Amino acid sequence: MKTTTLKRTLRAEARTLKDFADLQKGLQQAISKRQWTELNKEIDALRRLAEKIETLEEDRIQAYQSLKSSLQAKEQESFTEIVARLPAKERDELLVLYRHLKAAVIRVKASAGLLNYYVQSMSEALRQILEELFPHRKGKMYSRTGQPKEPGDESLMLYGNA
Repeated sequence: MKTTTLKRTLRAEARTLKDFADLQKGLQQAISKRQWTELNKEIDALRRLAEKIETLEEDRIQAYQSLKSSLQAKEQESFTEIVARLPAKERDELLVLYRHLKAAVIRVKASAGLLNYYVQSMSEALRQILEELFPHRKGKMYSRTGQPKEPGDESLMLYGNA
């Protein structure tokens, strides 16, 4: 059976996704410590890993399609249905690797969610502080054409018959 490549790519993709989640934590630390040089390094490393994950994903899909065709599986059959046709040792190993991959994906999603929550919380806190410091700049202003406009410090002068 053609499971060697699939096993290798499942392992590599799960490991790379774990590394990606760890780098996301490093990104959050760099933001919280305001280490902008380190932040740029983390972003560059995340980009490189994202490209690697994309390549591994393509390789995994290709290996899976190859396994499906070698087993003459129908298009709508699930992964578990397909590997159920394999010998017990192969099936069990693939299922374990598949669970590891799913866990790695969940780890990345959780890490990304935490990072997003942290950044949004910090942005909201900063916005509230700035509104307290500069109450006259509070809210969103629009021009006559409907374009967003920053509130200015213009004074309003009224002329009347006094």
